[in-house]
Amino acid sequence: MVKRWSALLLGIALSGCTQVVDTPAPKGAPPVAPITAGQVDDLLSPKVQQVDGNLFATVEPEECSGVAKEVDPPFIFDLNPAATGGGHWMVDDGREVYVEEMVGVYRANYDAQTALSQAKRTVQSCGSIPFAVTDMNGRSYDFTLTAPVTSPSPDILLWSFSADDWACDSAFVAAHNAAIEISTCGPVGGYPVVDLAQDALKRIENLANTTA
Repeated sequence: MVKRWSALLLGIALSGCTQVVDTPAPKGAPPVAPITAGQVDDLLSPKVQQVDGNLFATVEPEECSGVAKEVDPPFIFDLNPAATGGGHWMVDDGREVYVEEMVGVYRANYDAQTALSQAKRTVQSCGSIPFAVTDMNGRSYDFTLTAPVTSPSPDILLWSFSADDWACDSAFVAAHNAAIEISTCGPVGGYPVVDLAQDALKRIENLANTTA
């Protein structure tokens, strides 16, 4: 009887040590490549600081959330990323500009041009719709999109929006199996986010071309 109870207790103890792991990908699923999930933070600018930003948490109406939402941004999260990351930094040239970066890495069958087209349709459809944004500190803004912004690359989408006392210039960059969204906001808009977007595209290209 003692041996039976000892065996039972040992079985209970072992069952309590089961390690929880992520659900494995279905057999035949495309790999996370050429950029791997472990490289997701390498997509961020080296300017990212070890501080948290005050992100835009909600957007109403919801169909325009991709234009401004920075917490789980739809342009990145709606396409099932394998890994995501983000960072915050401030422009150091005397202007009050806050920069938020959101990044995602996907499986090899990710279609970057489709992601860009979907994002572009969202921006265009919300062009005449005022939208309300609430940040993580509970402050609210009433924004409207400004005139369309011309992009220098088919891999970069640019747009801007403004409120009475706050303005943002944003970019969405997608290529290979990665995407980067950048938001630059401050009391006065007009920050050259296109420069940041081009740097972001270079980071994607460099990672894709150097991954074994």
